[in-house]
Amino acid sequence: MMKKYFVATAMVLLLSACGGNKHTPFDTKMHASLERSLTWRTDSTGIWETAGWWNSANLLTAVIRYAEVTKNKREIVPVIEDVYNKAKHYPIADSTGQVVRYCDNFINDYYDDEGWWALAWINAFRLTNDKKYLDMAETIFKDMTTGWSDDTCGGGSFWKKNPLQYKNSIANNLFALTAIRLYNETGKQMYADWFKKEVNWYLQTGMYNTDIQQIEDGLNKEDCTPNRGAHYTYNQGVAIAVLTEMYLHSHDKKYLSMAEKIAQATITKELVNDEGILCEMNPQVAKSRDGVQFKGIFIRHLGFLYKVTNNAIYKDFIIKNAESIITRDYDPNTMSFGCYWYGPFQEVSAAANSSALECVIEAKAIY
Repeated sequence: MMKKYFVATAMVLLLSACGGNKHTPFDTKMHASLERSLTWRTDSTGIWETAGWWNSANLLTAVIRYAEVTKNKREIVPVIEDVYNKAKHYPIADSTGQVVRYCDNFINDYYDDEGWWALAWINAFRLTNDKKYLDMAETIFKDMTTGWSDDTCGGGSFWKKNPLQYKNSIANNLFALTAIRLYNETGKQMYADWFKKEVNWYLQTGMYNTDIQQIEDGLNKEDCTPNRGAHYTYNQGVAIAVLTEMYLHSHDKKYLSMAEKIAQATITKELVNDEGILCEMNPQVAKSRDGVQFKGIFIRHLGFLYKVTNNAIYKDFIIKNAESIITRDYDPNTMSFGCYWYGPFQEVSAAANSSALECVIEAKAIY
């Protein structure tokens, strides 16, 4: 049974009253969407059950980012604490609903899932300065290193364990991003070493397709060549963040140039509609259980690139997409956003709502 942590109307009014120093066109629907997101959490596990496991790490990330941008930590910190306390011992059920085992410390059979959770806890630490969140991120990353293998494709991390299979962009870029952000917070050299090792391996695999400046999904098992043509927004976004972090770490502008080329191709050619609104290549992907989350992840990391470069093109793109979301992709009855940012609103989804919410939050941050 779902537990509503806030009464809708009161929550929206409260958040509107204390949501940052400046009013923007995004505030009202952003607050409503955030409140709606919190109602999708459950008492037993603390997470967003309707969104799925890895999605919930991204929903938590959106909630944390909301608190950062609005300076409204008071209502959000207890949510972070509740997710941490309940979801660190998460029940895994079979097809009949019977619990067969537990996922402890946010560690499961998928290395990319672990990366999402590790990054969420790093963000939680940055917001709260509570070291238990950083400790958890380190615990998760230690397990992530078990996915690395030099025997297949000369290095890199697998996507899945038990058995180990598929080396792809998302698992490896999340590995790199987690490593460098742990280094940034702890100063431990081993994280910087893992980061550089991962990036150097990744850039020679061909998964960064320099012909079209897009990130391919993964490597073929037979010959370790990249499988071409599967371009997803979240792969572009996480790669942008990794390359930007490499620039900040090394001061080598070639990495920033790579990040900007990927961003430019994504927002002008590959993954936008005729109006310049972000979308997946396949509309069914954008509506799928996983795909509904992808676009918000891209915008999150494009916002990071904008913070580093101050390139107005990225600012304009984020604001344009947020304006489309609040005008064409919002359902006033459920106070939530849908999966197609160009509209019309589709069925209610916790993951789709949080993905669009990320774009609206970033727009408020830079408006």
